[in-house]
Amino acid sequence: MPADRIGYWEEALSSAYVPLSVDSVDAEGFVSELRGAPLGRIAVLSHSGSPHRCCRDQRELALSRDRSFALVLLLTGSWNVTHRGQYRLRPGDLWLHDSGYPIDLTVCTSYTSANLQLSEAFLSEWLPHPAALVGRPISRKSKWGRVLASYVAQLSPDFVNQEPLPASVLTDQVGALLALTSMELRGAGSPKPSTSASLRNRIHELVKLRCQEPLISAGDLARELNISVRTLHRALATAGDTFGHLLLRAKLDVGLRMLESPLFKRTTVAEIGRRAGFSDASHFTRVVRQRTGHTPLQWRRSRHT
Repeated sequence: MPADRIGYWEEALSSAYVPLSVDSVDAEGFVSELRGAPLGRIAVLSHSGSPHRCCRDQRELALSRDRSFALVLLLTGSWNVTHRGQYRLRPGDLWLHDSGYPIDLTVCTSYTSANLQLSEAFLSEWLPHPAALVGRPISRKSKWGRVLASYVAQLSPDFVNQEPLPASVLTDQVGALLALTSMELRGAGSPKPSTSASLRNRIHELVKLRCQEPLISAGDLARELNISVRTLHRALATAGDTFGHLLLRAKLDVGLRMLESPLFKRTTVAEIGRRAGFSDASHFTRVVRQRTGHTPLQWRRSRHT
């Protein structure tokens, strides 16, 4: 029944996010899909559907116990949003929703979106001034908004289930990019170039030294450097880099050197991947193929030949 579809969607949204009421312009043709996966301290969701309207007023607000946030990236379609202001979201725009405020959202066209569920504790670690982002669109045309949108778009449930990197590495990057976006919108300055460059060099060297540790995190390096995790991510971001990418490159460089070395000629590919810091052989193989166009065995044979 059409009414059942809307009811199921309302229940799914309320379970995944916060209590919401849903109304559809075309109940007969209404379709929707919601998928999700946990990622450490946050949750990654993707959903799509046809035009409808979502509301969260005093009745729904009363049903919520804990405060939470949702970072929403609109991939396709257009939305009209009333949440601490009125604005229109277009593909590539982001929106940080605060469960403590009412919502009136009209989905104007069929759409797809990527969503990150963030707890208040997680957000407060990265955003001293969350009001700079809450309830306002983050334009796809802003410098850090564009970077943040690109990163969120990659964090699909399928991507997360492959476990390409430790969850803490991926979630720290979310926090760092949110902090940089907030700084941009508030007009705050970035670290001085000389200081940032020096710190980046120290981070690069430390990553090279410790990349073979399978559970190494940005927090581990930050403690060793006696800086905050936020400062570490900001230093890398000023050069357009991320801790996750830096760590993966360092692991891969170690793995490729071992594949090329005669000293490891009799060591299995799986063991080389483990020694390089990869969680499993399939991940090592996938990364080597993406970087070189060859499997580890093919790369080894070409180098020894």
